[in-house]
Amino acid sequence: MQILRKTALVLALAAGVSGTALAQQVASAGAPATALTSPYGQPLTRAEVLADLALWKQAGVDKFWRGEATPDIYSREYKAAFSEYVRLRSGPDYQAEVQRQNDARR
Repeated sequence: MQILRKTALVLALAAGVSGTALAQQVASAGAPATALTSPYGQPLTRAEVLADLALWKQAGVDKFWRGEATPDIYSREYKAAFSEYVRLRSGPDYQAEVQRQNDARR
């Protein structure tokens, strides 16, 4: 019984020491120890989300996602629509749509 208690104490101390060392490594990596980071990147504003949705619809990709069936993402039509969405989303059209969404909310 005494050996079991000593073993448990040693394991608890070892876990505490390694936990403290891990916390110090995270804190020294640049982020405060209390900061939470998102695996999804920076949060978007409402206008950015609405602009993205508008461009998705403008490109016609939304038509492929009707109902519960997954669309054929390898079809020529889907690839063309998705390419148009990527073009719109990565060009000046996106910023123009974000501005339009912001103006519409005022």
